[in-house]
Amino acid sequence: MKNKKLLAVLALAVSASVLMAGCGFGGDEPEEQVEVTATPTPEATPTPEATPTVAPDVQDTTYTSADGSVSIKLPDATWANKTDETNTLSFESPNVGNILILHGQGEETMAATVIPSTQDMAVSLEQADNDKVQGTDFEIQNYTANDVNGIGVYSYVTHMLNTEKSDGNLYVIHKVFANAGEYYSIEASVKTEEALASVQAAVDSFQILGNSTLKEAAPGTAASTDNNAAGTDANAGTDAAAGTDANAGTDAAAGTDANAGTDAAAGTDGTADTSSGDGSGGSTTIPNSAGFTDEQLTDTNQTRTIYRNSDGHPLVIQPDGNGNWVDFDGNTYTFTGEQDAYDAEGNSYYWHGEGADVYYMPVQ
Repeated sequence: MKNKKLLAVLALAVSASVLMAGCGFGGDEPEEQVEVTATPTPEATPTPEATPTVAPDVQDTTYTSADGSVSIKLPDATWANKTDETNTLSFESPNVGNILILHGQGEETMAATVIPSTQDMAVSLEQADNDKVQGTDFEIQNYTANDVNGIGVYSYVTHMLNTEKSDGNLYVIHKVFANAGEYYSIEASVKTEEALASVQAAVDSFQILGNSTLKEAAPGTAASTDNNAAGTDANAGTDAAAGTDANAGTDAAAGTDANAGTDAAAGTDGTADTSSGDGSGGSTTIPNSAGFTDEQLTDTNQTRTIYRNSDGHPLVIQPDGNGNWVDFDGNTYTFTGEQDAYDAEGNSYYWHGEGADVYYMPVQ
């Protein structure tokens, strides 16, 4: 009986062992699995490129064409070159305007080119563009025609009365140098009244640098000071030293002394050698008038007396042969109407329709 009980216990032990083995008890435990997750490397945020801020009035920019044939002093840094090819040069300034310079030469080219050699021709050219009507859509201002040793220099401003027919341009400045075999044409469109004087100064700064038959007529405004420079007379004085010489004149007292000079030519006397830009000088020189003849003093196409609006200060200007009005220092003055003028610095002046005779009129 004892043996039967022992066998029964052994059988139960074996069964339990099998069951435990089947259920994984007592066996080697599997190795613990560690799940590794890769952490992505963050991409660097690109640094935004800095946008340069254009400071338009930092400096004037003189641009010389790629072939070295011409140069022009642009108004400020907002003007960018758009075309630089043989015979074509163009610039643009956002919200200000455009400048286009064209060149042509040769018999065939000149035969097909219309030069604004008269004001009527300038009007006709404007009317032919987009069927504009004079007096309704536009008006021609400050037309001048000069001859520089056989080279015609034609300059005028088209005031657009109907800007819908001019692509939004308020003014178009024209300047043409031409002879029988060659021409240069500068056309500058201006969208605002405020920009007119600076763009006009840029047009007037145009220089021909290459081998051209027109080079003599476009030396730039600086060259015009040679014949009109203050102090060319032995008795010439300066603003600071006015009155130190018997013949010296001053700014404010111009004409108050028998030998009074002008703003930029203080000290010029009746023997002065100064002449007007058109070269006329057949008449007798009037004493104490900077060398102008009686004809030049009264002809407003040869001399003008203008007055600075800020203080009423008068000065005399004359054409320089390139279609520019300049004083004796070579400073350029631009007329924006029949009576209003501006210098390159933007100072405003008023013209009463008077010649230089008013400036030199003796005090009674």
